[in-house]
Amino acid sequence: MSGAELFARGNDAYFDDDFDEALDLYSQALALEPSNPEFLLRRCGAYQKVNKLDDALKDAQLALSTLEDKQGSRSLLARAHLQTGITLHRLGQFKSAQTHLETSKDLNPAEKTLVTWLRKNSEKIPKEPETPKPTELPAPVAPAAPAATTPQAARVRHEWFQNDTHVTVEVFMKKINRDHVSLEFFDNSLSLTIKMPTGADYNLELDPLAHPIVPSDCKFEVLSTKLEIKLKKKEAGILWGALESEHDQGTAMNTSTSARPSKDWNKLVRDIEKGEDKAEGEQAVNDLFQSIYKNADEDTRRAMMKSFVESNGTCLSTNWSEVGAKTVETKPPEGMVPKKYDSWSK
Repeated sequence: MSGAELFARGNDAYFDDDFDEALDLYSQALALEPSNPEFLLRRCGAYQKVNKLDDALKDAQLALSTLEDKQGSRSLLARAHLQTGITLHRLGQFKSAQTHLETSKDLNPAEKTLVTWLRKNSEKIPKEPETPKPTELPAPVAPAAPAATTPQAARVRHEWFQNDTHVTVEVFMKKINRDHVSLEFFDNSLSLTIKMPTGADYNLELDPLAHPIVPSDCKFEVLSTKLEIKLKKKEAGILWGALESEHDQGTAMNTSTSARPSKDWNKLVRDIEKGEDKAEGEQAVNDLFQSIYKNADEDTRRAMMKSFVESNGTCLSTNWSEVGAKTVETKPPEGMVPKKYDSWSK
């Protein structure tokens, strides 16, 4: 397999967020073409994703020296300076990073991530005390041109919320073109740039985040009224006290459910039915008679009613041909004597 084919497969793995596979394929391609600056810069980006910054810096510097020796294209030189600057920034070497970022801007001012990185890096460089200048007469100053309308002036806002595994950041902005979104995730930060329809850039730098994230498992989605960013927490179950912080300790989230068992309604129905099946004594007899009467035909019902009434409740027959032809006699249980109702009062 050629170096170009290995490089293409490495790019597929990179864009699928499989950075270990991408690194392996880029390394195989570089074994065939050790000085290919395109291969080196891609592997540099993959090393950044897995936080192997020393290796990333070696690749960026080798690509830069190769391009300078061979007088490579301005766009590729700009990329090499940019990747070198980004890696140095993440290593904390802010002054050196600024030099490379500014050189990248001179070579390719159209690079959309440069504005973000230049501002982000310059904020980390300590301010030097200014030396007093000789007093000079002020020169006439032309009126300043009105500043371009920025997304901040358009009142773009962002909000965030979280669950036990993710932090979601919502940037409220309409008509976002996905192709105009540049979003980079790092272990403790993210960098977002959106090109507005007006031509202005909206920039959002969250650095540092309150807690580490997993860059390879983070993603974003463009919706009709907002950009939704999902950050995968490195430590699940930790409640962030802030979105950005250097000192947030976090607290454990209560993800346990109530210890009270839920009601098993099916079991309740079975218990009721079982209780009904266990009816005893007079209730059991009445239930049986009601069941027979309910499901009987008309002659059987007439027989049951006639026999029960005429026998004063001592006989119950379902045979109408027998009961309908004669009066049903009272037949008390053995050892008992039937008495008329009037005799009870004497």
